[in-house]
Amino acid sequence: MDRITGKLDAAVSDGKLLESSRENIAALLGGSSDPVCHASVEELVEAGEWSELNDRFFKRLAFGTSGLRGRTIGRIITKAEMGVPQAQERPEFPCTGTNAMNFFNLSRATVGFVTYLREWLGRQGIKEKPHLIFCHDTRYFRRDFAEFCAGICTDLGCDVSLWESHRPTPELSFAIRKLKAHGGVMLTASHNPPHDNGYKVYFRDGAGIDGETATGILNIVNSLTSDQYTAVPESERGQLHTLGEEIDNADAIEGLVAGADHS
Repeated sequence: MDRITGKLDAAVSDGKLLESSRENIAALLGGSSDPVCHASVEELVEAGEWSELNDRFFKRLAFGTSGLRGRTIGRIITKAEMGVPQAQERPEFPCTGTNAMNFFNLSRATVGFVTYLREWLGRQGIKEKPHLIFCHDTRYFRRDFAEFCAGICTDLGCDVSLWESHRPTPELSFAIRKLKAHGGVMLTASHNPPHDNGYKVYFRDGAGIDGETATGILNIVNSLTSDQYTAVPESERGQLHTLGEEIDNADAIEGLVAGADHS
């Protein structure tokens, strides 16, 4: 690691690497427990791929009213990221970087959202177990990301409804209102290029979050320096509901949730 640090410092001195990139690389390596992240950074540094490192690390993804959006596949794919190639030659693992959509950023975003939601419910005097709905489209890593985020939520004591396959965004908004959920997340990058994905947050009214809510979540996310979190005791964890094609029929939704199998 000392060798990598020396090369990063030299690249900054030579004007090849931005100071912000150097700081964000250090932050990610210090806060990520994912060996793919460490191996990818080392590979790019050893190869002198400073432009790629600047693209991945010049900033941190900002949490706004559209949530997060960023690359899931780098311009250069490291060997660690490629792993075992998936369908359509997709890398096994998403792009490493603070300016990318990956498990590190998704973990912080989800913990931040759940933390904010719990605080909001407390301020409203609502004593209910948080219920979130996750939906995804057909972009790269959609299912990996959805299941990963759902797992964090149940670990943190939230009930989660997750579609068994892709759905359009309006169906998420409808389901939040129909199921009386407290919020939801759509994993999509809308009109962005195909190598991107995104994390768009919706609140209990089925609408996208406003500026005040986005700022509240952002402040919490920015305070999180690690992808690690503390799960609640097992007896307090949430349950995962798998939603199928039945919810396309509005009249079937209530019956589905009432009799849903939990896993």
